[in-house]
Amino acid sequence: MLSCWKKKERQSISTYINDMKNLDHTLELMINRVHQDMINMTKNQQPTKHLARRRLMYKKHIQNIENRRNNVLSRILQLENLHLNEMQVNSLKSLAHAHKHSTVQAEDVEELLDKLETFKDDFDEINTTLTRDLDFEALDISEEDLMKELEDCVVQKAELTSKPADPEPVELLFPEVPVNENKKDVWQRKFFEKVRTVGV
Repeated sequence: MLSCWKKKERQSISTYINDMKNLDHTLELMINRVHQDMINMTKNQQPTKHLARRRLMYKKHIQNIENRRNNVLSRILQLENLHLNEMQVNSLKSLAHAHKHSTVQAEDVEELLDKLETFKDDFDEINTTLTRDLDFEALDISEEDLMKELEDCVVQKAELTSKPADPEPVELLFPEVPVNENKKDVWQRKFFEKVRTVGV
C-alpha cells in the first residue's frame, strides 16, 4: 500500500546557502527602499517633530535590517563551513573504503600498519577540527580594526569607481593601394626608385 505522505527529499547545503543569499539580497533591497522613502518624506514635508520622529523610526528600522543581514551572513559562513566539513568527511569515507579493500602482501603488513597509524592520527586531527564550531557571533573585532577596514573599503571603492584615463590615440598607417599599372609602368617606377636611392 502506497503511503499518502511523500518523503521530503533532503536538500543540499548549497541550496540552503543560496536561500540565505537570496534573503540577504531581499534585506538589502528593503534597506534601499527605506532609504528612498526617508529621502522622499524629507523632501516633500516640512521639518517638524513629527517628521523627525518618523525619520528616527526609519533609521531604527534600517539598523534592525542591518543586524538581520549580519545574522544572515553569519549563517551563510557557518553553512559554507559545514559544506566543507561534509566534503572532508566524504573524502575520509572514500579513503577508509580504499584502505579496507586494498590487497596487501604478507611482507607489506608492517608498512600497512604504519600507514594506518598515520591515517588514524590524521583522522583524529581532522575529527577534532570538525567538532570545533565556528562562532561568528563572538568574533572579536576591535573598533580600531573596524575603522581601519572601513577606511580601506572607502579607498578601494574610490579606486574602483574612478574613471580610467583616456588612452592615447593610435595613428594607423596603411600602405598605399597600388593603382592599376601595366608591367612597363611598374618596371619604370621601381627603376626610378632605385636610381633615387643610389643617388642619395
